[in-house]
Amino acid sequence: MNDVTSMPRWLPILMQVLCEDRPEARRERICSFDETPSLQQVHCWQAEVVLPMVCESLPEHRPALLTLQSLHQRAALGLSGRQGEWRATLKPVWLALYRRAYAYDAAYAQAHASAMTYGLAPANTAMIAEHFGDAEAFATYYAQLNTEASATAFAQAHAAANAEVSARAFAADDAGAYAQVCAASVRVCVWACAQADDQRRRLFNHLAEGLLRHLAPLQSRSTGETT
Repeated sequence: MNDVTSMPRWLPILMQVLCEDRPEARRERICSFDETPSLQQVHCWQAEVVLPMVCESLPEHRPALLTLQSLHQRAALGLSGRQGEWRATLKPVWLALYRRAYAYDAAYAQAHASAMTYGLAPANTAMIAEHFGDAEAFATYYAQLNTEASATAFAQAHAAANAEVSARAFAADDAGAYAQVCAASVRVCVWACAQADDQRRRLFNHLAEGLLRHLAPLQSRSTGETT
């Protein structure tokens, strides 16, 4: 039986994110695999658990998600695909996910409050009245402009970085590269699909059980050999 240190680095990282509220159970279950998991199990998990969950929450992006699902299905069969193909398929998906996961309401509220403070300052009232009518109109304008720009920049930067590393990992079957992005990838999927903490916990648990289900055959074979 292997311990955590002999597992691929992405597995304990993923399980730490997915089972953050149940660390003991996580440690026990990932230590029960004698055979080293590979990215083929990850591809199966993505195709059969992660992407169906995302499709349900982001139906407007279904065509792009189904294209990515097809790539993962092929990779699960051993057809890794080219890096450029992965990059082109992953980037629009990550862009949608990071944009949806951005804490828009909190950022908008902060920008609005800052703009109200500026707009109500005595030194600015004449200018605000001339160009916007009142401080509230200015704050709404500023908050929308600022938050949209921030959300777009956030999504573009993170999507480009994640797509590049993920594409390299999947095309080269590089478990080390996947370990660099697996935590961020699963977090953004959950945050894009759920707004409340209890919903997120349910989705993390759903993904954890799905991953362990796809790893279970490794455990079953090793168990059979030792009985």
